[in-house]
Amino acid sequence: MRREPGSATASRVAILSARFDPVFFRRLVRYGCVGIAASLFYSLCVIACVWILPSLSPTFSSIIAFIISVPMVYLGHAKLSFWDRPFDKFQPVRFAFSTTSSFIVAIGGMYWITEIAGHSYLLGIAWNWLTIPAMNFLTYMFWVFRAAQGQRSR
Repeated sequence: MRREPGSATASRVAILSARFDPVFFRRLVRYGCVGIAASLFYSLCVIACVWILPSLSPTFSSIIAFIISVPMVYLGHAKLSFWDRPFDKFQPVRFAFSTTSSFIVAIGGMYWITEIAGHSYLLGIAWNWLTIPAMNFLTYMFWVFRAAQGQRSR
């Protein structure tokens, strides 16, 4: 069945494209790039800890990697992902609170996957790649790096 340009399908496409927010999309792309870099760095730190210090458990290696990664993650998101948001003195505190929840998910997931389920630490790393980015994007956007009152986000 062929649709004409004035059809319902064409109308839906026009409505969806009008709703598309290029500012949000650019922020999402910046967040994704910083997130991929941070995730790679974290992953390499976990792998290095496991290989260099084999007496450490994957969970403890994940703790070390997480602590090493946090400063880079904060600076990357503050200076690149959300560069257009104004800084306020509580931003690092809000970041610390959100990082604590990420820490619990990351380390808890690594512990469950490796110690309880008996799987490879690489699966624990994959768990973090799947859960942390989506959880943090919304938290960062609406709470940690929020726009000032009355200011529209760019």
